[in-house]
Amino acid sequence: MISHLSPSFKRPGGISNLNETAKDLPGMNIAELIGNQVRIRPEHPAVEFEGRVYSYAAIDRLTNQFALYLNSKDVNAGDVIALVLESGPELLIATLGSFKAGVIPNVVNAMLRPEEVQTVVSDSEAVLLITSPEREAAIKSVRMQLGVKEVLLTGSTFEAALEGASDRFEMSSMRPDTVACLLYTSGTTGQPKGVMLTHLNIIDNATQFARVHFGSEDRVLVAAPLFHCWGLINGVLGIFAAGGTAIVVRRFKAEPILELIESARPTQFLGVPAMVNHLSRSPAVTACDLSSLKIVHSAAAPMPGELIDTLQRDWKVGYAESYGLTEVSPVITTTPANQTRAGSCGRAMGDTELKVVDNDGRSLPVGGVGELWARGTAVSAGYFKKPEATAEVFVAGGWFRTGDVVRMDEQGYVYIVDRIKDMINVGGEKVYPRDVEEVLFRHPSIADALVVGKADPVLGEVPRAVIALKPGSKLSGEEVIAYLRPKLASFKIPREVQFVDAVPRSASGKALRRILR
Repeated sequence: MISHLSPSFKRPGGISNLNETAKDLPGMNIAELIGNQVRIRPEHPAVEFEGRVYSYAAIDRLTNQFALYLNSKDVNAGDVIALVLESGPELLIATLGSFKAGVIPNVVNAMLRPEEVQTVVSDSEAVLLITSPEREAAIKSVRMQLGVKEVLLTGSTFEAALEGASDRFEMSSMRPDTVACLLYTSGTTGQPKGVMLTHLNIIDNATQFARVHFGSEDRVLVAAPLFHCWGLINGVLGIFAAGGTAIVVRRFKAEPILELIESARPTQFLGVPAMVNHLSRSPAVTACDLSSLKIVHSAAAPMPGELIDTLQRDWKVGYAESYGLTEVSPVITTTPANQTRAGSCGRAMGDTELKVVDNDGRSLPVGGVGELWARGTAVSAGYFKKPEATAEVFVAGGWFRTGDVVRMDEQGYVYIVDRIKDMINVGGEKVYPRDVEEVLFRHPSIADALVVGKADPVLGEVPRAVIALKPGSKLSGEEVIAYLRPKLASFKIPREVQFVDAVPRSASGKALRRILR
């Protein structure tokens, strides 16, 4: 059972992982984001999914039923349940119903392999699993190692559980620092860790993001998966905070998404750069009516400049880039589209404080390149059952070490340089993969590219490029290097070029450099 913050998750120096004022705030519950809209506009569409429309009142009733079902099964406040589901109403109903009951959903990446599912479900100590029949079959080999007492399946027992429950439920009022949700990091740099997000974390992040970007009449096409915090918190819960409509898709496919833009008429799109890349390369995009779209949002990875130009020049839409990590609930920088600066992921959101530091944790002057540290309401409660890992990045003074190399200008705009761990040390010269990737993206034949380090007996490391070509294009490694040579310093030029059908990325669009290494 997880409830309030454990002393083992206090930061060095006795400072809590949340603002010290959090414990003095009144009780709250993330599901209030629904309740607020039920009082204002109960029949307004909250969610649209595959032709079905769910009003705010309907979502409220369904989540009440799920909360009552949990109570009937003796799943109590502080207990954990695991959700291994693709995006859809079932995931939202189970998540919000859990919040109402004070139960903690472990929202699991539905793209994980069975052994990975076993790791994150058993680590979370979940007592109940909700999944689809297809995924249950896939994880059959690890079923007994999950540790759950019961399994609900969508399309059968999950719906039966809702039908058998009343739709009236008195929502639990939780202390703001109560853990609300577990979201395991993607594991791109190692073993997944369960990030503990509190009710205050999630309410504040969704609300602050909505204040910057959403209005009550907005219709947001949430293409980012709901098992990632960007899609769930800033996409769906963010538009709930504004009282608008979330258009949810089960999974991303370029042509069906373009068709949905024409038929559903969203005003905003929320995804990741890889999605925008696929949409912009689709043969169907030139004939697609994109006129309803006003803003495209992206996060999880920096958007290449060429794609931003495509959005603004060809799609005639505004572009807003946000930045964050699961550990910060997740967004800590963003700006409205009309205030976006080229190459920047925005400025601090809400009460977030930012600083750029050197290797010794000393603040750097404006324009200095170093690690980004953040503190404020967005900073989570740390990693579940991992006090040592928590202490490494949640440090004295309430700061969280992001692990990202950035620079910040005089107006507070943040420019991501690269991940510290992704930096390639070429005989003492620093090479940040994004510098090389940005140039590769400008080549007309290249659809996607990643640059990673390769061991070298003389220089220690040298760059290696992994490239996916556009359909019908031809390019040799020698031609790639010849293209880069006049544009980059010699130590930044890849010593090896590998062509692949698709560059490995996670479901959230993050580069899986660990696999390439």
